[in-house]
Amino acid sequence: MKPRRSKHSTDLDSFLDFPSTKTYLAEVLGVSRSTLCTWENLAFWRIPSFRNAYPKKADGIHDRESPLSPYQAWVLGRVGRLMAQLRRGERVKGYIAKNPNDFSRYRYQQAFQQVNQINKEA
Repeated sequence: MKPRRSKHSTDLDSFLDFPSTKTYLAEVLGVSRSTLCTWENLAFWRIPSFRNAYPKKADGIHDRESPLSPYQAWVLGRVGRLMAQLRRGERVKGYIAKNPNDFSRYRYQQAFQQVNQINKEA
């Protein structure tokens, strides 16, 4: 993997208001598109709610070329943070297997509501 353009790019959760391309999200997170695609592949095969967030084509296959939902962008930011901390894909896979709730839609919604509450109070 190439070094990050910004060392602290995944220190905080990412909350987008719109679907985004992988290229755009990579830019936001300060990583190359190929790095983001590596993270996306990890998430796709290990987090069912991430995989199911993709629309399906007529043949029933997930359309991985479609824009990422805000939930998927949040998951990829978290996967990136784990990669920065754990340094190896196998360790990240193990963490995801042991802590699937850390990547759930419910956890995303909780975190999103907390951010919105803080913004309202500010």
